[in-house]
Amino acid sequence: MIYLDNAATSRFKPRRMFDEMFKQLSYSANPGRGGHNDSIDTAIKIYDTRQLLKSLLGCDERYELIFTSNCTEACNLAIFGYLFNFKNQHIDVIFTSNEHNSVARPLHQLKNMMDINLIEVTPDKDGVISPVAVANAITADTKLICVNHISNVTGNMTDIFQIGKTAKLHNIPLFVDGAQSLGHVNLDMTENNIAFLAGAGHKGLHGSQGTGFLIYDTQYNLLPIRYGGTGTHSESLTQPCVPPEAYESGTVNSAGIIGLGASAEWTYQNLAKISLNTRYLTGELLYGLKQIKNVRLYSSQTTGVVSFNFKDYSSTDIGDYLNEHDIAVRCGLHCAPLIHTQLGTLECGTVRVSVGYNNNIKDIHALLRHIDNLNR
Repeated sequence: MIYLDNAATSRFKPRRMFDEMFKQLSYSANPGRGGHNDSIDTAIKIYDTRQLLKSLLGCDERYELIFTSNCTEACNLAIFGYLFNFKNQHIDVIFTSNEHNSVARPLHQLKNMMDINLIEVTPDKDGVISPVAVANAITADTKLICVNHISNVTGNMTDIFQIGKTAKLHNIPLFVDGAQSLGHVNLDMTENNIAFLAGAGHKGLHGSQGTGFLIYDTQYNLLPIRYGGTGTHSESLTQPCVPPEAYESGTVNSAGIIGLGASAEWTYQNLAKISLNTRYLTGELLYGLKQIKNVRLYSSQTTGVVSFNFKDYSSTDIGDYLNEHDIAVRCGLHCAPLIHTQLGTLECGTVRVSVGYNNNIKDIHALLRHIDNLNR
């Protein structure tokens, strides 16, 4: 099968990830929950992965990294954990139409629980979130700015550098959903003034499913959203407040985390090659789709994610047709209804093609050929 659904989960995984996961699963031990050597060794490896990811993402000593089960949990931890600090106040929160439901749903849930005014910034005529529009949305009550770095529907990238400068100027923390950008583009948290960054292990970082993380600036108080055993202060019935253990209650996915360290290291060692291949293949895909009659294209940037529709077919019809020809894509709303509202595709969804390290130009040509055949 030609796999073009890498925005959901990357198909390619480096060999070193499998090796590290196999070793950990072969000698499983809970990190920091015992004094024996295997427990200590696991804890050291997880600590090393924590430090590696922070260094790859430009973190200084202000930042802490919390491992989560996926990017959705990381988004929830940032949004609920930070905004619960204002439960007795009226606040404004800025977010964008590009947001995934892992951001949009927590925000709307909090709106039902607290006095929160949600300010939605919509894309400009080119489908891009303008930093000027974000700046103009700021009010005296704004406590958080939420921005999706690369849209998982259109692939359009938001200028978080300029938004970060504005956020710093107004002393407002910036939350960035990096699910689709990490492992594809360089991102420096300090340089971009990012207070909270949610990441997925199983997408561009080429790790296993069941891995994710939140990196946050510890000057901001983050309340736990999960309570239980942390391996610290076990005599107390009050949840500890010291990171990272305070936010990682229960047994962590040691094998997945250690494997993620290996895959992330491989990814950044090969980032230039990966980025070049992504831009090349996405560029060829965009060009080819523009040449095919009856294609309606919703993407314009070469970030690896492209959405389109064909004639009056539903996106699922096209997905089923491609699946019959052994081509895997993603169809529907992609858990991001707000951007589909802006695109006018809320009823039909879109066909999403997302390239990965495993793809080549033959894959793109095969997809284009089958789409063009629908015109015959």
